[in-house]
Amino acid sequence: MVNSNFLKRLMVVGERNILQQLSDYTDLATEASSELSEMIRADDVSKAKKNLKIRDLERKADELSLRLKDQITGGAISSTLMETIIELVETCDDLLDGSYYISREIRRMHKNRHKFDDQTNSVIDHTYEISLEILQKFSEALLHVREIFNSHDFQMMKVEREKIQQIEESGDDLKDGIIDFIYDHSDTIPYIVFVHSVGLAHRLDDLLDDCEDISDLVHTINVAVTR
Repeated sequence: MVNSNFLKRLMVVGERNILQQLSDYTDLATEASSELSEMIRADDVSKAKKNLKIRDLERKADELSLRLKDQITGGAISSTLMETIIELVETCDDLLDGSYYISREIRRMHKNRHKFDDQTNSVIDHTYEISLEILQKFSEALLHVREIFNSHDFQMMKVEREKIQQIEESGDDLKDGIIDFIYDHSDTIPYIVFVHSVGLAHRLDDLLDDCEDISDLVHTINVAVTR
């Protein structure tokens, strides 16, 4: 259940219903994060299956977004909060869009790894090991996002928001670690591996950025309705 004090201050029942549905995104994103982690470790057949599973999760998020936006633009939300809540919905949806994009890139690279020598594949493996650490951070951040939706008071929401910020900062360090490692090996790996690895690092970091953005948007909404 979303912050009870927060909901009591909302004048429109539609706003309450929409906010209560936002935690569905965290469920979908948590499952996608788990599937991504398993996909990195999986064999050929399982990789394709994991990719399809994440695609299905992304489509469920799209359907949820359409429903929520229909409710928002159909008059369920007061005009003063409409723009911010739509942005919140879109940011939640980005969690699944980003996860699906990453899964496709991992599958594409896997289908071509037989073309690379052992040293190049070792570089890719090391990149993926750090990527798994970032995905673990992502799962942790999602727990705190869910807590924000479930918080009972403003102070608790603030604490959870700070935890997400700390996780995002530690994720930045891991992202930079991947990029530094790839640049150090840039003269010995194919360009496509360089692009894939650097792009993967940024996309994984984007997932943590989205979690932080969600916490910021909920804070903004909370401040607006408690004035």
